[in-house]
Amino acid sequence: MASGAKLPVKNWPREIKFLTKPTLSEKLDDTILGPLGFDKKPGPRFAGTPSENVAIKQITNPTHPAAGEYGLFATKNLSPGSHILDYLGNYHETVPEDTDEASNYDLVLARDIGGTGRGVAIDARFAGNEARMINDYRGVAAKPNAEFKERETGIMGVYVVVNNGVKGFRGIRKGEEILVSYGRSFWSERREAIE
Repeated sequence: MASGAKLPVKNWPREIKFLTKPTLSEKLDDTILGPLGFDKKPGPRFAGTPSENVAIKQITNPTHPAAGEYGLFATKNLSPGSHILDYLGNYHETVPEDTDEASNYDLVLARDIGGTGRGVAIDARFAGNEARMINDYRGVAAKPNAEFKERETGIMGVYVVVNNGVKGFRGIRKGEEILVSYGRSFWSERREAIE
């Protein structure tokens, strides 16, 4: 993004390209794109972005694991099971030669597309939308209040969990941080890299 250019949403990182639809790796062919419902372009099936449901805010709580960084917060009350936004980034095949091993923003969409044994993931390290700002719940809340799940074939959505096991859970309230579980594999891989 050019210096002085208007940010697409408040607090968007200048070095990250803001996407309104995903980009596709050159390595993805019709064998993968067809079952995902894509041509050589992702098409118009994605939820509008920027999203009216969320805002990016700096985390000021010193005990938060991402203190000083940013998180994603609800701009209105979001009921259990409701769609918050889609996760946008670069769709790529889950093979080493098409995967950025250093990315912390890579989310597996499908491990086996159309019985081919080939998987696809979405990486928002260098380009994405507000969904890339969602933090893990660990160290912040007892349970996640949101989850990643396929909204329709080829599209990963972020949803308010229906029941997170917390008594009286009514969804995500306006002003609350949207938190997911990154999964055990995310944290195990990072622990192994440190050791």
